[in-house]
Amino acid sequence: MKDELAALMAHARALVGVDLAELADQMGLPVPLHAAGPERTKGWSGQIIERELGVETKGTSGPDFANLGIELKTVPVDEAGKPHESTAVCQIDPVAIAGESWETSTARKKLARVLFVALLVPAEARSVGERRVSAVRLWSPSPEQERTLRADFDLFVREYFRRGRSDAITGHLGVALQVRPKGKDAADRRDGYDETGAATRVGKCGFYLRPAFVAAILRAP
Repeated sequence: MKDELAALMAHARALVGVDLAELADQMGLPVPLHAAGPERTKGWSGQIIERELGVETKGTSGPDFANLGIELKTVPVDEAGKPHESTAVCQIDPVAIAGESWETSTARKKLARVLFVALLVPAEARSVGERRVSAVRLWSPSPEQERTLRADFDLFVREYFRRGRSDAITGHLGVALQVRPKGKDAADRRDGYDETGAATRVGKCGFYLRPAFVAAILRAP
């Protein structure tokens, strides 16, 4: 297990300074242009890193590196190392989550051990292939960070999901965790319930880590 972890980290650290276009070329894959539209390039960066590092269980509910219990997160950042966007953690089942605690939650499992790969996005980049691996961090939440994550989780579950008020959640809520829409559009909804307990359809959503929280992780020695 130690040898497997050491090999993964050595591989990840060896990528620092490498452009995604170079990795894609080695894999025989084309590099999409920004002109193709964000809907066609979104996720491409993550897929390249996943393929390069040998993600084992993509598409399952388990961690990306099952044997090591490690989740992989790619984070586009600017020259100062600040993430461009929130980092997706997991989807939310608005019915099931009402009966969960932080200890039993998918969010906690996903965040137990994370390999963050920061991708520098050059200001004048013409394609997603110009993104470059700028840092890697293997992270598990400290006791203080876990208290913050737990408090955010409890807020969303207690005040919103258990009360059938998920549609009232805004991006301003949460210190480290936030809940954001995850559907294709406003019409992309799933089973839930309203404030009276009646079955209804609610917008798809997921947990995300705020950029400032991830930035602090990437800055850590």
